[in-house]
Amino acid sequence: MHIVVVGGGYAGLAAIGEIQRLNTKVTLVDPVHGHELIPELPEALRLHDPIEEHIVPFADVLRDTGVEHIPDRVVSLNSQKREVTLSQGGTVNYDWLVLTPGTVSAYPPIPGLEQHSLPLRNAHDAFRIKARLRETKGQRVVVVGGGLTGTEVAGVLAPDHDVWLVEATPRLLPALGVGLACYARDRLRVAGVMVMLGQKLLRVEDKTLELEHDRISYNVLVWAGGIQAPRWLRNTDLPLDEKGYPRADDRGRITDRIFAAGDVWRVQTDGQEVPQTAQLASMAGRYVGENVIRAIRGEPLAPPFHPSLKGMLISLDPGVGVGWVLRGGIPVRGGSARTLKALSFRQYRLKLSRVFGRGWPFLSMG
Repeated sequence: MHIVVVGGGYAGLAAIGEIQRLNTKVTLVDPVHGHELIPELPEALRLHDPIEEHIVPFADVLRDTGVEHIPDRVVSLNSQKREVTLSQGGTVNYDWLVLTPGTVSAYPPIPGLEQHSLPLRNAHDAFRIKARLRETKGQRVVVVGGGLTGTEVAGVLAPDHDVWLVEATPRLLPALGVGLACYARDRLRVAGVMVMLGQKLLRVEDKTLELEHDRISYNVLVWAGGIQAPRWLRNTDLPLDEKGYPRADDRGRITDRIFAAGDVWRVQTDGQEVPQTAQLASMAGRYVGENVIRAIRGEPLAPPFHPSLKGMLISLDPGVGVGWVLRGGIPVRGGSARTLKALSFRQYRLKLSRVFGRGWPFLSMG
């Protein structure tokens, strides 16, 4: 019995944490060499915060588990042959497959955008951004996209740079309530961020971008405006939706032998799509891992996945955050929100340590 997991992010490791109870062959396919703590990457852009401290090497976390890590990228798969094809030309056969590859940056057809901007989807992106930021302190950094990532990046960089945050809609943070979004906007402005709302990006040139009513010069341009499913999924025989995501049912199942979790599983609750976050990915990974075990044993799958998020928090500057906690969506802001977010980072590392039998502070934050 061979179970292959594609992607070692939050969903992938959560699924492996469940599946390893089967005592069967498990292979992780991921081109990078460590579990990247994506929600921590905006804060890792700070001047004296090493990005390496936000990556957990697979060699450490998977040591003594029997899980094999293949450091390669999947470029296609064939569900009939039960095999995935790797970028270096090899193939990996599976009996059961869990797809948790995450998402990639989506670029609308705006001239010059992809050529001149830097996304922030993984540690590689963070290294590229930080390398540019180190050239000169006090650069003008323009962040395009006022969602969770863009807002947090703007706040994190504000103490050391001239930061502009551009959002095409009239408000920031659509995943949060209006009151919390207004608090975030005002707090960023107090911190020195120039927040520009309600203007679409029309064109990007080297060192200059054009909005509907303004032109802005920049030294570094960060794109945080959207995500999409990995393009290689279109090179498969899987059923895909109109956006290129696998068509998974409410139990994460794509086919009898293939499941999806994490960002590529578009989870819906009460007809509304749940925002893709690391918290949701971890929950989905555990759920799908359990369903794989049930399917292998010939047992009925778990009831449909209906996640109950514990909260959503972002940092606005080194001492302040905003978001909500608990099922009732209790709003939090200021220092308490920032403290709660830092605590959530530590709790995740501790949980990972326990799942893979690692003693604290094996995954400590330094």
